[in-house]
Amino acid sequence: MKYFDVMRKIVVLTTGLFLTVCMLDAYKVQAAGRVDLNATVSITAQVGKEDSSAFAKSYNGTVDIDLYKIGNLDQVGTPLLAGDYKDSGIDFQVFKNSPKVADIEKNIVEPAVKAVSGKQADFTICASRNGDSFAGTAKIPSGAGIYLYIPRPVKDQEHSYSFVPYIIFAPTSDFIASGNAAGDDTWKYDVTFIIKPEETPTEVPIPDSPVPTHKNPENNPTPSNEVVGEGEDEIVMLSEEPVPLSHEAKNPKTGDLVWPIIILSITFLIGAGMIVWYICVTKKN
Repeated sequence: MKYFDVMRKIVVLTTGLFLTVCMLDAYKVQAAGRVDLNATVSITAQVGKEDSSAFAKSYNGTVDIDLYKIGNLDQVGTPLLAGDYKDSGIDFQVFKNSPKVADIEKNIVEPAVKAVSGKQADFTICASRNGDSFAGTAKIPSGAGIYLYIPRPVKDQEHSYSFVPYIIFAPTSDFIASGNAAGDDTWKYDVTFIIKPEETPTEVPIPDSPVPTHKNPENNPTPSNEVVGEGEDEIVMLSEEPVPLSHEAKNPKTGDLVWPIIILSITFLIGAGMIVWYICVTKKN
């Protein structure tokens, strides 16, 4: 009889412990909420408000940012590799160890960039300037997942700009974004990431001697002016009308006949001879 009492107590305690664990797990899931896999996620790319770079201040073009969905999220937010990337070397296990940026770059971003090489982007954000802000947004129906974003390089007259690729959760939470266990774990379906430009000054070669080169008019009948600019300085090299050359001696063509020159030369010699003769006769007399 005592044996059955002991077994009953063990069963009761085991059942109670099991129910307690289930309640705790249910509380955690309920506290964070389930991911709405059918919800539309909004992904915004923007330049940081404190960015003082030349790009942030003066770039007036657009930037296309390619999005690749490399992972999915289940209802409790567990990241799962998308089918096309299961053999890509991307390692989502790094998320379990409170990873640093360098860990994510090495284990996720770098292999993901290699894996998407040559692939068409799943979505593209077109960011542009609007007053003092520079941003763009893509809305993706049923878009819960992990995205690799790769901004395309751009340039203007003064600089070339490149950007660093990275990943973003959509939806995300303060807990995921900060890595702080005390952060708010409520799912947010409007997510934002910052694009950080790396700028390189545009080099414009300026010749040492900006002298126009004359070409044969048969090869270059209508030469144009050549302009070389750097910053606010501008050098204009005017291409003058080329001087035509003769085909035989490569001398300038004047359009005159040769025989008048010969006659004038003979006349000059005769006149000079007569002057000399006159001077000699005058001295004798």
